[in-house]
Amino acid sequence: MALNTDAVLTDLPEKLRRDVPRVVNRLLGQTFLYQDVESDKDDYYFVHRYRSIFEGLVGLAGFQLLHDDYHRIFQVVSEYSYCRARYRLDETLLIVVLRKLYEEHSEHLSLANDPVVTVGEVREEFRTITGKERSLGVIQYETLLRRLRGMGLIDTLDGRSIDVRDAEARLRLRGSIRMILPVQSAGEMEAWLRKYRAAGVEESDLPGDDDEAGE
Repeated sequence: MALNTDAVLTDLPEKLRRDVPRVVNRLLGQTFLYQDVESDKDDYYFVHRYRSIFEGLVGLAGFQLLHDDYHRIFQVVSEYSYCRARYRLDETLLIVVLRKLYEEHSEHLSLANDPVVTVGEVREEFRTITGKERSLGVIQYETLLRRLRGMGLIDTLDGRSIDVRDAEARLRLRGSIRMILPVQSAGEMEAWLRKYRAAGVEESDLPGDDDEAGE
């Protein structure tokens, strides 16, 4: 039996219904939707106001709609492996590094601010965790950080480009880094570090990974 979309959207005003397909596709495609990003704000509040409707729509396709109340971020996560992004070892290790730095720096913040770290801190932590034998070159760092920026996990200050040659260049760690790697304790973090120190691991799924279109 065909799905009656009018029944699903019965609580929505008629003029808003035409926006639903676009917003659902955006949720599935870009992974995170932020309240504090100007281009996301209207859609964020749309989803927030009609959250139960969007939960039902993405749920029909096997996705979960998650919300970080603290940082005001929506995320859509697939319940099936078919639509989960897979990351190479270096990508996963860098995400773990950023998650660790996030926890360390956020301890000193009294408000819901995103912590800021330097490129030098990221590179040093990467070497500490992985060992110098897995040190990355400039091009590799730029490629990895640009991908993570495209996913919405990090950002530069003042809209500047990423310059990994500048150890003092600052990166903003978004609250989404907590959602893509939702560890709850130092013990869990250590378990992740032990797992990905093994050089034999070539790629992995991270908890909270979204569909591959959100890369």
